[in-house]
Amino acid sequence: MQKSSLAAFAIAGGLFLAGCGGEGETPVDAPAPAATSAPAEETTAAAPEVADSATAIEIAEQLEAEVATVVKVTEVTEDNDVNELIGRPSQYTSAAWIADEAMEDPSATGIDSGAVVEVFENAEDAKTRSDYIQGMLKESGGVLGTEYHHLQDNVLLRVSGQLKPSQAALYEEAFAG
Repeated sequence: MQKSSLAAFAIAGGLFLAGCGGEGETPVDAPAPAATSAPAEETTAAAPEVADSATAIEIAEQLEAEVATVVKVTEVTEDNDVNELIGRPSQYTSAAWIADEAMEDPSATGIDSGAVVEVFENAEDAKTRSDYIQGMLKESGGVLGTEYHHLQDNVLLRVSGQLKPSQAALYEEAFAG
């Protein structure tokens, strides 16, 4: 009976969280369960390069220039946003997927490709999104994976927990400027 309750929880949670994932990915942009050893962490830093007017693609391209394992950046639009959040009230105003060659499938979308940059209208909305995702990942007990979150004003950088901590640190350093 306990196993069926756990299975029901996992299925219900996966369905509830599917909106955070991308096409063809596991729920909530989750890395495979075997890669859940990376801690979920959140840092806040202020960098002069990230301005309220910077778009996610511009920030992602800056990261691409500084993180050697980035192989591609893709701008998220209304047409390819699998979360269907872009431009909606209190959601990101721009977003970009960052494909990292260290990932199992860098051609995937969303966090499953390596990292995601999300730009919001204000810092409160960015923090709310980060808290929501981290809360869901924590409630899953690691089943849904982990992410590193870095906030700068109205920008949220999400880095997959599938990346080694040293690789994730490269994103953090580049993002902090």
